[in-house]
Amino acid sequence: MKKRLQNIFFIINNNRIHFIAWSLFIFYEVVVTGILRGYFATFSNYAVFYILNICLFYFHAHVVMPSAKNETSKAIWLLPVLIFIEIVVYVPMTIYIVSFLQKYAGLTIYTPAELNSTSIANGVWRTSYFLLFSSGYYYLTNYLKERKTAQLAEKERLLMIIEHQNVNAELIKSQHAHLKAQINPHFLFNTLSFIYSNTRKVVPEAAEAIMSLSEMMRYAIQDDSDRNFTALTQEIEQIENLIRLHQIKSENGLNIYLDYDDNLKDIEILPLILITLVENIFKHGDLLKDEHPARISISCDGQTLVVQTTNLINTKTTGTSHHIGLENIRKRLRMVYENMASLQTEKDINNYFNVMLRIELN
Repeated sequence: MKKRLQNIFFIINNNRIHFIAWSLFIFYEVVVTGILRGYFATFSNYAVFYILNICLFYFHAHVVMPSAKNETSKAIWLLPVLIFIEIVVYVPMTIYIVSFLQKYAGLTIYTPAELNSTSIANGVWRTSYFLLFSSGYYYLTNYLKERKTAQLAEKERLLMIIEHQNVNAELIKSQHAHLKAQINPHFLFNTLSFIYSNTRKVVPEAAEAIMSLSEMMRYAIQDDSDRNFTALTQEIEQIENLIRLHQIKSENGLNIYLDYDDNLKDIEILPLILITLVENIFKHGDLLKDEHPARISISCDGQTLVVQTTNLINTKTTGTSHHIGLENIRKRLRMVYENMASLQTEKDINNYFNVMLRIELN
């Protein structure tokens, strides 16, 4: 019983504007018509007529009007036809319902319900009266909904502008950092080449690490101001360099495999996307278990580029990962590819972290 009362109160509260409006309208009509006629009808009389009229009001607003609006090409003649049908059906139906209640339910009506010219004329007037209010209610609620939708769209547009400005601000910061990193890069690479030449005969593995690092740094700070994309094959080369560096550091003790198709030559993507995904594996993955290797798969069917990574999560690492690198990838993908790219991440029940990147190719 308590739950039922709570549900009733919830419905009334959610539709309180309707209840208040109908209460004021009915109070006004009862008082005014009572004064003008010089008498007041019974409560049951008012209840029956207003229940029928309210049902007509909402039926017209939520069924008839939307039906006519949906048929845009027929709206000119369809709406008048539907209104005519409503009147033709509703007026006699109301009279017969009241007559039935008079005979079998003891309803007291000041004027007996009979199907004659007077009752039909009054019924047509009363029905038209409520249909007019119902049409106004429909157009008002539609206007408010459309205005709210427009406001939400404008808010979303402003948020996108703000986000775009924030991204531009971050881009400017990155460009400044990029310029700082390029201070005499030739000196850096010449120095690395010198170290490589002097160590490759003595410590071959260290020389190989220096060469891989040099290639990765050259790729990372190369001048990309005139283009937003890089060849996928170049990105894969840098992934191989990154894996090689980590393998040298760990004395080839890491279990990580890279597989990719042979038909990736003409594909271009945003630079440093795949490298960030692979760095995430080295940062948070457990690559020391032979039975749980990490895998990187890159494939393309001609329409969609799919990159999948999977690795066992290292539970011994300190700190909590906030996946900032992955969020930055999502922002970059959204800014450039919009809805043509997606990045999905999942931690499964076996403590594996799975990533799937999909890019629709033009």
